[in-house]
Amino acid sequence: MKKPLSVAALCLVAACGGAGGSTTSLSTSSSSGLDTIPIDALPQVAVSETPSQTFGSMLNGVRSGAGAGALSHDARLGVAARRHANDMAANDVWGHIGSDGSTVGQRVTDAGYTWSAVGENVARGQSDEQAVLDAWMGSSGHRANNLNPNFEDFALAKANSPRGTYWVLVLARER
Repeated sequence: MKKPLSVAALCLVAACGGAGGSTTSLSTSSSSGLDTIPIDALPQVAVSETPSQTFGSMLNGVRSGAGAGALSHDARLGVAARRHANDMAANDVWGHIGSDGSTVGQRVTDAGYTWSAVGENVARGQSDEQAVLDAWMGSSGHRANNLNPNFEDFALAKANSPRGTYWVLVLARER
């Protein structure tokens, strides 16, 4: 049975993070059940990268220090993260709602991941993985997502455009 998302669950936590960029976070714990949008329907920008495994080690390091379990990289979450990073870079939009109206829950579901909890941090302008992690850890909403013990999987994506670098971190727990 699909549960509707509550207004509280969709509350965005917006903040200016450090390290020369901007960040926002979103977390919810229920699947949306809305129509899916093909991943290949979005334009690609010049560069879309899956950042190194070093980020996973850095993220798990801060989680360990806070008593949260280690996260595993999930390729399906990578598809959702790349979709949103590419969309933001190609369409000069920034936030948790895609240019097509999609939410993180829809993008994760579209990528084939059946989730019970999902969260997303987005940022733009940071030069590297350490800078974006530092920015997120310096903001209470992003820090809460990064350290949330309910999440078990993650993926980070980065897209470059003439307007800068866009980062998307998706965290989730599978049903």
